Amino acid sequence: MGTSKAAGRPVAIVTGGGSGIGFCLARRLAEQGYAVVLAGRDKARLLQAAGQIAAGQKPGRQAAGTQGAKAGPNRKTIETFSCDLSRPDECLRLYEAFRNRPVAVLVNAAGFGVYGAFDASDTAGEQQMLAVHCQAVHLLMKLFLPDMKRRGRGAILNVASLAGLTPGGPYMAAYYATKAYVASLTRGVAEELRAERSPVYVGALCPGPVATPFFARAGIRAAVRGADPDTVARAALQGMRRRKDVIVPGAGSRIACLAAKLLPARLTLLINRQIQARKRKAG
Repeated sequence: MGTSKAAGRPVAIVTGGGSGIGFCLARRLAEQGYAVVLAGRDKARLLQAAGQIAAGQKPGRQAAGTQGAKAGPNRKTIETFSCDLSRPDECLRLYEAFRNRPVAVLVNAAGFGVYGAFDASDTAGEQQMLAVHCQAVHLLMKLFLPDMKRRGRGAILNVASLAGLTPGGPYMAAYYATKAYVASLTRGVAEELRAERSPVYVGALCPGPVATPFFARAGIRAAVRGADPDTVARAALQGMRRRKDVIVPGAGSRIACLAAKLLPARLTLLINRQIQARKRKAG
């Protein structure tokens, strides 16, 4: 874990900040003046990402001297915190490490996919996915939200997926189900906060396919061209400023979301099955 701290700066914790949407959100939050904490299991990737953000680099480029927290051209402060988010005790350890600091933003972006027919897919991988997508998001919200309410400020962004707003996804059934959990939990908590007139914000980011390492890790290739993760991150921050419960970046994804609401569930499932089958053929 990096040890450099910027006194007085609000803290933004980003799980899964080593790559993809998490990285891009962390970079933009650092540019806005937050002391950013990248949290995740892959220590080497976190250190590389921290160096890239501090140096003002975009993902995919190797930064020289990536030694965790360091000051970049704009004196950004980046820290890393290595933890296994699939374990409840590690989620608690993350919270305990930062509970006495002014955590103003929590981004739950850690995640991955498991592909295959449900009766043949990797059970261990799915169990870990359930723990990271559902259990970790649930616990971290449960831990950090009361502190934010007590301080009278704060924001939690849960990275779900357009998949979580549809009836289901054959060949990625467990993945779709976990994202539906994240979207549903987020919307429910957001309504509770509205009823309390709380200034604390909670929202779900629900993008369509994004050009990140997600597909490579799942062992598939995307059926369609993925969106730029930095464009998705920018849309996410705009949605947070507008206090949107559900943020769906991109006109195409918004149309798909509307179609999923209007079409019969059986037809949506058929379309999703065809899309996922194309991924299988491409792989």
